Amino acid sequence: MRVKKENLWVLLFIFILAFSIRLIFIVNNQDGIETDEVEYDRLAMQLLESKEYVTSDGSPTSYRPPLYPAFLTLIYRIFGHHFFAVRFVQALIGYLIVCLLYLMERKIFNNTVGILTVVFSSFYMTFIVCTNLLYTETLFMFLLVLIVYLVIVSDKPNIAIFCMLGFLCGFLTLIRSAGLFVPLVALLFLIIKAKKRRLSLKKVIMPSLLILSCFAIVIAPWIIRNYKAHGKFVLISTNGGINMYQGLCRPDDGMIFTFPPGTEMSVKYDTMTNEVERNNFFIRETLKIYKTRPLFALKMFVVRFLFFWNIIDWEILGGNVINYHYIFILPFAVLGTSFAFKDKKEVSFILLIILYFTSFVLLFPGTPRYRMPIDGYIIMLGSYGIFEIINRQKRKTMPTFCIGIYFLFTYFLYKYSLQTKYFVRSLMEKLGLW
Repeated sequence: MRVKKENLWVLLFIFILAFSIRLIFIVNNQDGIETDEVEYDRLAMQLLESKEYVTSDGSPTSYRPPLYPAFLTLIYRIFGHHFFAVRFVQALIGYLIVCLLYLMERKIFNNTVGILTVVFSSFYMTFIVCTNLLYTETLFMFLLVLIVYLVIVSDKPNIAIFCMLGFLCGFLTLIRSAGLFVPLVALLFLIIKAKKRRLSLKKVIMPSLLILSCFAIVIAPWIIRNYKAHGKFVLISTNGGINMYQGLCRPDDGMIFTFPPGTEMSVKYDTMTNEVERNNFFIRETLKIYKTRPLFALKMFVVRFLFFWNIIDWEILGGNVINYHYIFILPFAVLGTSFAFKDKKEVSFILLIILYFTSFVLLFPGTPRYRMPIDGYIIMLGSYGIFEIINRQKRKTMPTFCIGIYFLFTYFLYKYSLQTKYFVRSLMEKLGLW
């Protein structure tokens, strides 16, 4: 899709705004790495030095999908083992994410809504801070936004776009296995779109086969490698069972969705060295809990859902920081969705993607970090909600003023993050969820 000349100035504005904010942040926050970052960095260096994807003791591993470590390896090969180089590249990717969100808003809504999205997504706390972390989220979000963009702009059957969608879905899945069913969601939307336009069955089947074939081409080598490495079929990763079990780990001393130290399951996790057997063991243990303690499992589903939509992103922003940007935009996103349906705007695929990633809390831990890939779409819908609230009033001063007051209220919550956190926690305790 060609970018019109009049849009080039907007894209330049986005570059100056989005990229410069991220660059300033990473220059002033050149911290070390910790938790998951350490393991991604180790895997990347192992690939760089020995071209092997193994654990620290030299055993083949499939615990983490390979594409993000490979991405780090490529950066290290070009720039050397410097974390700033990774963060700089991720800042550029963050800029591209904002550009794609803007182009989607122009396609679905209008330029004004697109500019609002640019401003919100450029300053969005989680996006900026994640740029500085060696986490999969920034790269994963970029590929997901690109997939959604291609699906939305594909007004006519296009072989090149369908092939690209299949390849991108494969790369997405090799970053995080949560992307595994994204091609099916895309196909569902494209089929619905084709039915509305009364296209022939042939014009529906061919794109479907192209997307699935290209998707299979990308993930097949990794599946074959896993079988050779473990002697058993492993689709993408060996962490599914552990994540399912941790999704049933209730809050303990401030921790949630993790093994309390010294417990039987914590010891099992540390001592079982065969990844496939360990994964299968935790799947069996999870199913036992669902069978023997269904009410507890239902309660933990509610907890996972609430934590997925939580206002405190402890993994990215820190445990005592309220994401006031998220609090601000979320109610407008709900209103924006309602306005979009009334105005017959094409937002169904965006909603399908939001629903798809939310559905993972049925089985797996729900945290704001895992919600980050869909936060861009919440911003898109929220921007439309703000636009419509103001645009539908003859006197635009009053709704603008009220929106400004609400923003100041969310900023107040941010300034008193610790107090807000304990208020939310006490509320959950009264409801029996903590």
